Formats: sequence, C-alpha cells, structure tokens
Amino acid sequence: MPAPSSKPQRLSLGRLFLSKAMHERMQLERYQVCQFIRQQVLPLLKPGMLVLDAGSGHLEEQVMRKELLATGITLHTMDMNPGPGVDFAGDVSAMEFASETYDAVICTQVMEHVQSPELTCAELARVLKPGGHLFITAPQSAPLHNIPWHYFNPTKFGLQMLIEKNGLDIHQIVPQGGHFSQLATALHYTVPVLRQSSLPGLIKLPMEILARFLFGFVAKLILIPLDQYDTEKRNAGGWCFAAVKKA
Repeated sequence: MPAPSSKPQRLSLGRLFLSKAMHERMQLERYQVCQFIRQQVLPLLKPGMLVLDAGSGHLEEQVMRKELLATGITLHTMDMNPGPGVDFAGDVSAMEFASETYDAVICTQVMEHVQSPELTCAELARVLKPGGHLFITAPQSAPLHNIPWHYFNPTKFGLQMLIEKNGLDIHQIVPQGGHFSQLATALHYTVPVLRQSSLPGLIKLPMEILARFLFGFVAKLILIPLDQYDTEKRNAGGWCFAAVKKA
C-alpha cells in the first residue's frame, strides 16, 4: 500500500492549515484504500482469525497495521523484499503456504507489480479457506512507480474476471474515487515532474512551489467534493474488491 516516505517530509500546506481528517482525505493515492479497509475489511475480521497481507511492504508501508491488529486477528505479512515488518519473504504468485491456510487474505495495491496477475490471483485464492474473505485493491490509473516493477494497471472488469475465475463470489466493488479525484491526482503529479525536470533551478523552484499550492492544495479542495456527481466512475483511480471463496 502507498505509504509515507522515509525521507524528511516536505512542506505540506494541508498539514499546516487543515484538520488531520481533511489532510488525510487529500492523500488521494492512499485514502480510498484505507477507507475500504476500514469500512469493508475490519468489520469482517474476528479475534483468532489468521490473516495474510500479501505484498505488505515493509513496516513503514503497513499504514493499516495497527487497525488490523486491533481486531484481534493473527496477521502474517509477506513481501518480495525482506525487511522490518515482513514475516515471510517471497513471491505472491508462488507462495509456499499450504492450501486453505488463511481465513482472510488482503492484497492492496500489489497487482500492478506482479508479472502474472492471473497466477497471483490463483495463489491468493488457493491459500484461502473455503468461506474465507479475499480483499484486493489495485490502481486503474497510476504513473510509473517502483520502477521497473510496474507492469499492469488492471481495470474493474479485468480484476472481476480474475477473481471469479478462481472460484470466488464478489460481494463488493468500490471505486478508488472518481474522475475528479483522478484529475486532482494527475494535476498534483506535476510537482514531481517539475522536480525531476531539466529546467534551470531559478525557474524550476518557483514553478514547483506554485504547482504545490495550486495542484496539491487548491485544486484538491475544489475537485474532491465533485466526485459525488460522477455516477459512472469510468475514470476511477482504481478498484477495491471484497470476495468470498466458495465452500
């Protein structure tokens, strides 16, 4: 899942002038996924359940870890790269866990980084107990990141096909925002583009400051509330699925 950078934080107008809740709301790359977990995942988790976070990232990236553990579950984390907070290092498309091990499997913002979404979805279903819950989120639109390990941006229908093909019933499909949130995200991406550009420093710095103010703050305040009027969500930033493995 997208997470705070380990580098020193840059100046954030939202952090300075907005409430904590509103500032969190403006972190569009992360907010929708966190809300999906809070609203769709946490209520289904019960004390004693064994849960796998597949593609968890390191500890600093596990932004929902405390809230998940607060449900009383036993949480296993798995990532390709060993490090702090990773219980098992390995490939989520070829896991060594026995079949029907977990009561629930969570896989957030990982499917775009696997070389075979089909194999990965089959593995997630395999290690899930019959009647167990599978939660998958993935971006439909995203700039290249974790280069070069960014292979696919699946659509709603692509994820639906993979999940149903592996013997699961889909109970919920939630878009990661709508067109206006996606537009705000694209505009805000102007900031790293400018930062990494070859523009002369005397031009780059004021343009970056202006872009941070206009696109990282003002545009989001205007655009995010408009999402409620986008009823079709064809240009969503991504999709969140809740499914159950058939008995």
